[in-house]
Amino acid sequence: MKLLVDYRERSLVNLLQDVCEEIAFTQLPLGDYLIVSDYKAVLVERKTVSDFLASIWSNRLWDQLLRMMKAEKILEHEVRRKIVLIHGNFRDHLMDVGYRDPEMLKRWSQIMGACLEVIYVYNTPIVHVESDTSFKAFMRILVKREAARKNDKLPDARWYRKPARASLPIKDHKKFILSALPYIGDKLAQNLLSHFGTISHIACAPVEELQKVSKIGKKKAELIHKVFH
Repeated sequence: MKLLVDYRERSLVNLLQDVCEEIAFTQLPLGDYLIVSDYKAVLVERKTVSDFLASIWSNRLWDQLLRMMKAEKILEHEVRRKIVLIHGNFRDHLMDVGYRDPEMLKRWSQIMGACLEVIYVYNTPIVHVESDTSFKAFMRILVKREAARKNDKLPDARWYRKPARASLPIKDHKKFILSALPYIGDKLAQNLLSHFGTISHIACAPVEELQKVSKIGKKKAELIHKVFH
């Protein structure tokens, strides 16, 4: 793993010690940190609270996010994901500039609206670190998770799917197994079983044959085939 740090972030060099096995300073065309692995890269845009708020009021934030969304490569490294990191304490900053109730509610509403815009409209996650210690913890854990590919894994089934009862009839067990395939629920599982009869026949079926099943288009057929092969 390698951490590329923009020159503008040199003041935080002490916080980056032991974060990554290799750290290099460079001029990044976008963002402030680029975590590079043998797989793909992660781009982190760090903003202090004051910079984040100023970029909202000036609308500069949205231009930056658009450029981040469009960026497929940074310094020839393919970007897997992008993150906005807000560094600092919102309340302390708002109090320092003299905001008081009810104006404080208005400012917080603008901040929350901007955060939701970033997450849902610009499809970019936001992480808030209030202190230098939490900033270092975030960077260290992010690098570790990327190295272990933990940020790419699927949730363990037990967290979102109830296990089948042992007393279920065999036909329901078959449907339960098939409904666990990506984008295949109970109805499509039943359609597959009605057409092929057994899971083994489904697993051996070519894409063209899978497409003959009601509600199974080319993309779903290709995905089912890929899962079994």
